[in-house]
Amino acid sequence: MAGATLVVHGVGELATCDPLRGEAPGVIRDAAVCATGEVITYVGPSSGLRSVAVARDAVEIDAGGNAVVPGFVDCHTHLVWLGDRGDEYARRAAGETYESIAASGGGIMSTVRATVAGSVAELVAAARERAARMLRLGTTTVEVKSGYGLALDAEVRQLEAARVLAADPALPSVVATYLPLHAAPPEPRAEFIEAACGEGLRRAAPLARFVDAFCERGAYSVEECELLFVAARAAGLGVKVHAEQLSHSGGARLAARMGAVSADHLEHAGESDLGALAGAGVVGVLLPGASLVLGGPPPPGRRLLEAGAQVAIATDCNPGTCYSESMPLMMSLAVALAGLTPGQALVAATGGGAAALALSDRGAIREGARADLCILDTPHWVDLAYHLGGAQVGRVVLAGAVAAA
Repeated sequence: MAGATLVVHGVGELATCDPLRGEAPGVIRDAAVCATGEVITYVGPSSGLRSVAVARDAVEIDAGGNAVVPGFVDCHTHLVWLGDRGDEYARRAAGETYESIAASGGGIMSTVRATVAGSVAELVAAARERAARMLRLGTTTVEVKSGYGLALDAEVRQLEAARVLAADPALPSVVATYLPLHAAPPEPRAEFIEAACGEGLRRAAPLARFVDAFCERGAYSVEECELLFVAARAAGLGVKVHAEQLSHSGGARLAARMGAVSADHLEHAGESDLGALAGAGVVGVLLPGASLVLGGPPPPGRRLLEAGAQVAIATDCNPGTCYSESMPLMMSLAVALAGLTPGQALVAATGGGAAALALSDRGAIREGARADLCILDTPHWVDLAYHLGGAQVGRVVLAGAVAAA
């Protein structure tokens, strides 16, 4: 067998996020990690390195007693957009509501107008900067949605931009999602939805792994979203749902009924909704940054866990309600707002995110997993959440190679 091509040793706390390692986040002290190519081949105490074959040209990293955690999996973002909505941020701070701004031509439609006018190259250039910042902050896998096109060609351009980002080895791994039911549709409404479920899905299917819809008052009804999801499953795409963000819309129950991989937001979900998600094996995705910015109810992190559901954390990186690329910040907010412990937040930001994207090869530091690692600048993994807004990620290993320093 080929020797290890990467050896990370001198790890003070290795937070594996592997449930087989005990209480979250499954810490091994005085630890080491080895990888051959993109795959982790050794996880354990430093003393075990004596039995590991190492390639002559292997990259060796001395963590210097600092902590190592899995790369973050950001499972809900709107990374590809053009335009700026800083003025809306100021208007909301002055007392205007999200709904009133949208009614005056702002909100999602403001971003749609700017994004529709952009070429694939322009979309890629804008999104690449955001993705690069994500990587520096420790994100090694990111979901990227369309949703700012409305018109089919513009939606497809967003997905094509996501494919270009996915081909760049210097950026996080990309999972694309087709989100045609996002902004309120143009008239005639029924024809728009029919096109999204027909020609839209046919063109999106080769570019995306999932389909998503904004099931919400003023956006799309449960019945409209279900039409899309039935067609998406027939096309071989998985289902994700924007559910219960601004009101109790029925989106969580829809996600459970459709066997969705995730239901995201959930601020207005009731106990029976959360129980339905748990029973159906749907991951509940917390977006605490958006909840904080919009001033809504806190995300139901503790309640999801008590219901028996798996929990994920994501940035919801977007130009209107959460312009942030930082998963560590979202961990801090999930602890402060959603009732998670720091260990639960770290698992939600790694293994939970992977589950919300149906990825079984990442999100934990274990043998056989993809070698995505964050080497911190602190000996304590808990500082990721404890140090609010701190720059705790020092180096990032992306698919077995050092990606950022």
